[in-house]
Amino acid sequence: MREGRFVCVSLGHNALEREWIHPSAPSEEFLVRFEDGGKDTTLTGGSGWRSVDASQSSLARGWKATSILLDSTTSPLRITRHYACHERLPVIRQWTTVTNTGTRPLRITRLDTFQLRVAPAPAPLELRWLNNFGRAMIPSPGNPMQRRTIEENAEQQIRTGPYSPDCAWFSLAVPEAEELLIGGWEWSGPMVVSFGGGLEPCLISGGLDADRMSEPLAPGASMASPVGWYGFVKGDLDDAAALSHALVREALSPPLPERDFPWAGYCTWATAIDEKRNPHNEPGTHPWFPTEKNVLGQVEAAAAIGCELFLWDFGWFPRIGDWWFDPARFPQGSRRVSRAVHERSMKLGLWFGFGNADEPSRVVREHPDWLAEYNGKPIPDDFFIRTAASTWNTRILCLAHRPAREWVKDQLARIIDEAELDWLKHDFDLITICQSRTHTHTPGDSRMASCEAFYEIMDFIRARYPRLVCEQWMNDSAVPDYGVLQRHHVQLIGDAYEAFRLRQMVYGHLQIFPLDRQHRYLRIEDSAGDLSTVLQSSMIGGPWTLLSDPRLLTEEQRGRLVREIGFYKRFRGLAATGKVYRLIGRPHPRGWDAFQLWDERRGEGVVYVFRNRHPAAAWPIRLKGLQRDAAYDAEYLRARSSARVAGSRLLDDGLRVELPMPDTCELIALRRAAAC
Repeated sequence: MREGRFVCVSLGHNALEREWIHPSAPSEEFLVRFEDGGKDTTLTGGSGWRSVDASQSSLARGWKATSILLDSTTSPLRITRHYACHERLPVIRQWTTVTNTGTRPLRITRLDTFQLRVAPAPAPLELRWLNNFGRAMIPSPGNPMQRRTIEENAEQQIRTGPYSPDCAWFSLAVPEAEELLIGGWEWSGPMVVSFGGGLEPCLISGGLDADRMSEPLAPGASMASPVGWYGFVKGDLDDAAALSHALVREALSPPLPERDFPWAGYCTWATAIDEKRNPHNEPGTHPWFPTEKNVLGQVEAAAAIGCELFLWDFGWFPRIGDWWFDPARFPQGSRRVSRAVHERSMKLGLWFGFGNADEPSRVVREHPDWLAEYNGKPIPDDFFIRTAASTWNTRILCLAHRPAREWVKDQLARIIDEAELDWLKHDFDLITICQSRTHTHTPGDSRMASCEAFYEIMDFIRARYPRLVCEQWMNDSAVPDYGVLQRHHVQLIGDAYEAFRLRQMVYGHLQIFPLDRQHRYLRIEDSAGDLSTVLQSSMIGGPWTLLSDPRLLTEEQRGRLVREIGFYKRFRGLAATGKVYRLIGRPHPRGWDAFQLWDERRGEGVVYVFRNRHPAAAWPIRLKGLQRDAAYDAEYLRARSSARVAGSRLLDDGLRVELPMPDTCELIALRRAAAC
């Protein structure tokens, strides 16, 4: 506090002894706008405050929080500014709680997570951000890194949440230096964060999307902003990715299964894609709704190739919204399928689109008032953007409406118990706009309540079923952010199944998510080229799920598949313990690309190398993270050769890889041998 102003006067990067706050432009830390009796008021840290109290507390997962209470000297508002530091990670989490200390209701119209002004160097900072690669694979192919120089008269917004273009992550780089400020936010609803603001120093500002925001705040009531975080990195984007991975693993996300994870799996949607080509889709049945006999045949085939997860996808129910096993096709419910999967030592996963319902479903017929509305009509009628509901001709339930939300919890618990599930995959629309004035959410605006409802459902599932693996996916509006990562074990990286595109998606996804939390599907029929290259392209990290029916493959193909799954299981542990390096750059169809996983503690690693349609038949792959004075054994698993190479040579000259034919690959196991 300085003369009634609450500002940040110093933010130092200790590793490089650099100050990021300019002395003439300290950060005002927070911003809140509200209506009080028809009057609009905006308060920041510079608006005049009286210090009330400060306290410290220990939070779970290694966080220690400092909370500072401030009363406005001009308005009936209390601010509690929270900061949480981690015991091992160079990260600060921050959020703001506003409390109405007056006697009449207020209406919050803006509440920012970030108000940070930075100027670590005279040159303009370089901003990077990621497009939302989950949303209908737009742009295609997914995961392009965006970049802009933030100088005078420049401002860039990052918009996240359903139907928005970006991911909840950013980095600001000091030019000509290996130094980054990276950050993100823990909110899956609409957010807008701006960089620049037209004047130097660079202002990082924003939070909840203020467009049409109008949240009531009764006397004595409180409301919190989403949590934002930022931290310093010395190095490059791979080092920035490593900090994000450590944050997810150590301090945010639920722990992964301890044995043999990430799993190799199979998904029954393969038979729906094959439709009439698949002779196992019995005559007179719809390929999206397989019979028990068909599903049991897939169980046998998946176990035979070494799968550990059997993901029972769309079609186990009579219609979307009627969440019970169709008695016409599964007369014993889930019992026979569940028993068959577990007897073969596989885990059982189940697809669930619990936010949507067909119009003839019982829930829509009995509770039409539970549907999300836009312009007075049930979504997707006259909605402003494509949704899963418009693609699948369904309606969207308003989960922000408490009766609908409680019904969803009941459906999930009943099915999880009945089928003895090990894995839950959700899909379709879950966070949506609803303008209903009769629901339990804020009249005419459900954006905050919808996200909170989604979190409440997932928190309920996680608390009741702590061993259940939860997969995050929302068709057309996936929200890859640090809020969903707190409630899920894995994220589906995109609804695309072709091998080369999977490598591109993994490349971009790595900026946020650890490799062992990146679920991906592979459809062999969608992928051209050598089968080993197709499979290796999809097996960098995981979990890995096959979306091709093994019953339709040749004996030679199944043999190759079994061999590649063996390689996958050999190296998958490195996805959890190793650091990942993107050695050449984003995969390009006319280039070479390579990924390295290296566990320094164990002295083990693996390198995935791909020659695409590049004219060169050999390439020196310069490795990273190794010791110069050590020797390393490199085992070329496809060429079936080996070599011992000095660490200095691997770092400076590279590991030579020869691939005479385009669209082929090499898989190299690395092990530290001894000092040179």
